[in-house]
Amino acid sequence: MKEIIDLLQKNRVICKKLEEIKLNTKKKIKAFLGVNLKNEYCLIVIFYKKSRFLNKDVEILREIEDKLKINFRYKRKYLILSGEICSKSKENLKDWRIFWF
Repeated sequence: MKEIIDLLQKNRVICKKLEEIKLNTKKKIKAFLGVNLKNEYCLIVIFYKKSRFLNKDVEILREIEDKLKINFRYKRKYLILSGEICSKSKENLKDWRIFWF
């Protein structure tokens, strides 16, 4: 958790409140819901992958986003990746800010 907070602070994202959301998936994905200093809800999704982030992963991300939209209305969306991203996937994720660790 401390690593995630440090990574967000390095990229000028400061959350007053940050809590993990349980996902029922076998993939190495973590999701967090945070509240920034402007009292806006932030969705933070972390993909632990050695290979590229592809369009099929974008679909998984959209499914997660749709499931969580029912409960919360968030304004900021952050994606944290451990690997590279495909150019087509990057185009599809224009509304997300992407960070690497």
